[in-house]
Formats: sequence, C-alpha cells, structure tokens
Amino acid sequence: MYKKGLINIRVNPVGRSLMLKNRSLSFFVLAVTSVLLLNGCLKKKEATVQVVQKPHVTVEKAGYRSYTERFSFPGRIDAVNSVALKARVAGFLKERLFEEGDIVKKGQTLFVLEREPFEAQVAEAAANLAKAQADAKNAKLNLDRALELRKTGNVSQSTVDTRQAEDSVAKAQVLQAQAALNLAKLDLGYTNIKAPFTGKIGLSIYSVGEYLPVNTTLASMVSYDPTYVLFSISERELLLMQNAGILESNGDNLAISLVMADSSIYRYGGQINFTDVTVDDSTDTVKMRAVFPNPNKQLISGQFVSVLLEYEAPEEKIVISQAALMSSAASKYVYVVDAQNKIVNKPVSVGTEQGKDIVILDGLEAGDRVVITGLQKVRPGQEVIIDSVPAAKLTPAVKADKTEQPAAKTKKTTAKAATQAKK
Repeated sequence: MYKKGLINIRVNPVGRSLMLKNRSLSFFVLAVTSVLLLNGCLKKKEATVQVVQKPHVTVEKAGYRSYTERFSFPGRIDAVNSVALKARVAGFLKERLFEEGDIVKKGQTLFVLEREPFEAQVAEAAANLAKAQADAKNAKLNLDRALELRKTGNVSQSTVDTRQAEDSVAKAQVLQAQAALNLAKLDLGYTNIKAPFTGKIGLSIYSVGEYLPVNTTLASMVSYDPTYVLFSISERELLLMQNAGILESNGDNLAISLVMADSSIYRYGGQINFTDVTVDDSTDTVKMRAVFPNPNKQLISGQFVSVLLEYEAPEEKIVISQAALMSSAASKYVYVVDAQNKIVNKPVSVGTEQGKDIVILDGLEAGDRVVITGLQKVRPGQEVIIDSVPAAKLTPAVKADKTEQPAAKTKKTTAKAATQAKK
C-alpha cells in the first residue's frame, strides 16, 4: 500500500528470516577470515624470530705457552768452491785421467794436452836466451875495452857512448829472451790441467783427440765439504730475529738446520757466517749465508732446501690458532667473546708462526675467549652462543695475567747466564 510522499515497504516474515541468516553467515565468514589472517601473521612473526637467532661459535682460551722462536726460509745449496776447468792454451786433448763424477784431490792432473809443440817453443826460447846472453857478454867486453882506450885518448868519447848503448841493448835483449822462455815454460805447464782444490768433478765435455781452442771449458768442478746455504729474509723477519736475540754475534743461542725436499731433517747443524750489509731494494730482503758440514756428499750445489732457524732458549708467549687471526688494510685482529657473550674486536700484533698456531706479542691477555670458528657469521657487539669444544683443543692458561711475564724473562736470563758460565 502506497501513500503520497511516503514509501511504505512491507516485508513478509519469510524474507526477514532469510536476511538474518545471510547476515549471520557474513559475520561467520568474516570471523573465519580474520582468524586465518591472524594465524598467518603469527607464523610470519615466528619465522622472523627464527632468522635472527644468536649465531653459534667455538672459542679457545688464550694462554701462555713455552715455545721456541722459529723462522723458516727457502734456501739454495752453493759450493764453497766452484770452477769451470778451461784450456789456457790451444792444442789437442791427449789424455783424460779421471772418471766423471770422481772425487779428485788438489793438484791431481785431470787433462793432458799434446806437449810436443810447447816443448819445441821452450827449446827455441832457451836458444834465443843463450844467444842474447852471448851478445850481452860481447857488448860488455867492447864497452870495457873502449873505456880503457879512452883513458889513454886512443878512442873518442862518441865511440865510448856507442859501446855503452850497445851494452844496454844487449842486457835488455837478455831480459826479453828470458821472459819469452818463462812464457814458453808456462804454456808448457798449461798442457797439464790440474785440480785447483779437492772436490767432485762433473762431465767431461770433450773427448781425447779433439782440438781445444783457448779458454775451452773442459769440465766443472765443485767442493763438497763444507758447503754454503744461501737464503734471504725480509726486513720484518730481520727485526723479529734481532728483537728475539737470534742474531747475536756469538751464535750460541741459535740452532740452524735444513729441511730437505722429502721433509726430512738434515743430520748436521750449521752456522751463519755472513749477513749482507745492504737491503736489496727490489725485494726488500737481506741476503744471509750459513755453512754446513757435508761429509756424506748429501748436499748438492744448486739444490733447494728450507732453512730452519730456532732460538734455543724457550720463551713464554701467548699463542693462539692461526684460524682465529683476521686481517684488515690497517692491522690484524681477532674476535673475542666478553663476559656478556658479545663479540669484541681486538687488534693484535703478531710474532712468528708455530705450525698451525701463531705468537701474539700484544693485544690479548691470558683467559681471553678467542673465536676460532663461526667468524663469518658474527659482528662486533653481537651476542653469540658458545659451542663446547674438546678439552684437548683448548689452550691452557698457564699464567693468570701479564704480571707473571717478568718471571719467565728472569728464567730465560738465568738460563742464558748459566750457559755463558759453563763456557
């Protein structure tokens, strides 16, 4: 039913009931949707919490250890004496009086050249000398005769002067002939090529019967006992060795050994006998040389070895695993876990390597917990979880703090004084 100006809508009871049911269904769907959305947010939040979990690391406790200062350098064996045997005169090779690879003695004849041409030159030079001596004798007699006649005025002064000049020329010719004879004898002696020192001789380049020009190399020869080892050290290593007292002049505190190519240790020790006076500006290294006994001829000239320098007096220093050490452009540093289990960046100054470990000269104290694994996952200030490690891998804290370091130094000084007293 409609009235003017008004709209009157009547809804029957059945329609009204359907509307209420639809409204309830909408509320139900909305509620379910809200629950699902809330559940998804909670799961997302839980996932976010899992991402920011504390990282796990393993640590070792820094502690003092008794160790021996050690340096290793690549080196090369070099013979004390090495020579290329050459023919000083030209001629045919007549004899070879050794077996290649033999040990030859100083003064032993090794090669003989054909001697006959040189013997003939010696004979000719001797004859020339005899003639010159005879001419000189005659010139002397003529001069003496002229001087006697000059006293009585039977000869002019110019004649006397001529006889004096002839006498001088004759004497000079004697000297010249004598020098030629000496040279001929010297060349004859060069036909016997002898060993200049005791050593080992190599391959013979020429065979018997071949013609040898002057300065032809016949073979090489080297001494073998003792032998040198040449190596170079950097300026930094030189300073570390000087600070450790390794380069003291007496050398009593230094042990030098060789590590061979098969990692075996050479049975004899050596001694440094030369340190260069300048630094090589192209490599920033200093050349050094050590001498080693070689009675068994195990060391061969040109062979490559590792030179191991060890400071015999043990020292007490903090030593950590090299795995914990990190580097930046400015310095070296390690990560340490503090009492609140947070990461702290500690710059350190390092010494020499000790196998898989390295000496820390400054920057750490005994008892510091140094991170050795998980370094890529942590940053300074970040809280971490420390995983346990086997007890055998922990570094024992031998000293509680640095106040006990002087005691170690006193022990070292006392040991050194005792050694000097024995001498």
